[in-house]
Amino acid sequence: MYRLLNNIQGYVQNGYAGNHLMANETDIGQATGGLGLAIGGAIVQFNKTAVFPATLNMVSCPKGTNKARIPVYDKLGTANVDARSTGAEGDVNREVIATNPIDIEVLRNHIDALITDLSVHGNADAFLVNAGQAMGNAVATQFDSTAATYIDDFATVAGADTTGMTMSTLFSAVASLEANDAPRPYSAVLHPQQMYGTFGLSNELGQVAAVNGSNGAFAGGSSASEQFMGAGFVTQLAGISFYTSPQVADGSDSTEKKGAIYSQTALGCGYIDFGGGNFIQLETQRQAAEAGTDIVANGYWEIAETVDLHGVEIFTEIS
Repeated sequence: MYRLLNNIQGYVQNGYAGNHLMANETDIGQATGGLGLAIGGAIVQFNKTAVFPATLNMVSCPKGTNKARIPVYDKLGTANVDARSTGAEGDVNREVIATNPIDIEVLRNHIDALITDLSVHGNADAFLVNAGQAMGNAVATQFDSTAATYIDDFATVAGADTTGMTMSTLFSAVASLEANDAPRPYSAVLHPQQMYGTFGLSNELGQVAAVNGSNGAFAGGSSASEQFMGAGFVTQLAGISFYTSPQVADGSDSTEKKGAIYSQTALGCGYIDFGGGNFIQLETQRQAAEAGTDIVANGYWEIAETVDLHGVEIFTEIS
């Protein structure tokens, strides 16, 4: 059981599923009950792993509290700077440095299941391992779903529900962030169809734009379009790191999606750190009276908007 916990915890913390976690380590080619029944590798359906944690201001709660505090200071500008001539240096205009701290109370996000002994014995695959992976993955996906509701609340919007994703839309968002002094680096989290769909950014980066000389921003070939054709995706462009998540919110219907480009200062997350920045914990406990094993996945976090003008919602048509 200890080895099982280590394997499941490694999957959640490191975001990978090594051979030691795969059911086919022990079950491929095995016969059941002497009946000559070949058992194939188990198939576990996973959600896309969480992408938002790498883009937010992540603040771990100190021991003894379940709250994280993020100070947000009011911006000072040129209007606050005085130019004084000789002899008038002592005539000062004192400014008040104001901060509006945001307190984030961590919540428990959890899922649990009772895996009975008969279920384990009656399955030829590694049932407990696969169930633990699926549950931890579901909690991690909930993080993205929560974050997606906050990027949908940004006051600044680029794009429209009648147009697809273009480089012009992206650079319009970057211009807004720069105008509002949002510190770099910037991250873009888009729905997969905003990147790869019929009206996605791939139309400006892909082979059609580069070879056929269409209206793509990189028509005629470029390092960006070559990267897209070679790898199938672009991870960074114009200083923006790109991520995709199916948890990005719909518009008024499913043909419109609301991704975002933002600075790390736009959103903050308070979390409980279980080690190495991992905020998801998997545990098992024996339920002898019920002849089973409880598997519990807990994720401890909460998200809050910190500086609204440091994020821009990307609203586009996808079909």
